[in-house]
Amino acid sequence: MALHPPAGLAGCGRLTDAAGEPLRPGSGAIVAELIGLAGLRTGARVLDVGCGSGDSLAWLERRGFVGVGVDRDRTSLALAASKTASTLLTADAARLPLSNGEVDAVLAECSLSLMADRRAALAEWRRVLKPGGRLLVADIDWPAPGGDPFRDDIAAAGFDILHEADRSEVLAGFVARFVFQHGSLDALWGGCPKQGEKPHYRLLIAAPTGSSLP
Repeated sequence: MALHPPAGLAGCGRLTDAAGEPLRPGSGAIVAELIGLAGLRTGARVLDVGCGSGDSLAWLERRGFVGVGVDRDRTSLALAASKTASTLLTADAARLPLSNGEVDAVLAECSLSLMADRRAALAEWRRVLKPGGRLLVADIDWPAPGGDPFRDDIAAAGFDILHEADRSEVLAGFVARFVFQHGSLDALWGGCPKQGEKPHYRLLIAAPTGSSLP
């Protein structure tokens, strides 16, 4: 099983602008698009992995979804608690304190690329999904000659990809805001810049292999 160093979009949702709001590509519009593509019904229970300060959870709550947030950073979770009534858990994304089949969807916004072992995290997310549940991913991805490790990892963890979209256009505005606030891109790429390569920002909807439709 391949290990993946934290070379993803390290600033996504974890660093803030001058007003203290989290910097993330596309803002709430990306979450809205993912929820729409997944066809989730109002009242669905959605696990937000790497929920940070809770903006996506608050968005879900306002629209009638039941949110559960997981993050390892207690400071971020304290901020989330001021924005949402969702259940908040301090935990590792690859060792979730949830039962099998407990949620209707797993939302991973700028968190999958930061996992030390993507396949282990994905397998854990699959475990907590109900039959017919949905995995919702929005994340950075670097081109890989001769293959697509991102898709390969999702498939290896037991998922079928149902929909994919490229939203790289949102990165331009995100990068500009990041540089304006922080002065450089050093913190953005998790200390692993890719010289001469352009990252992609992609959305994926997946379901456990062989599962029935919700």
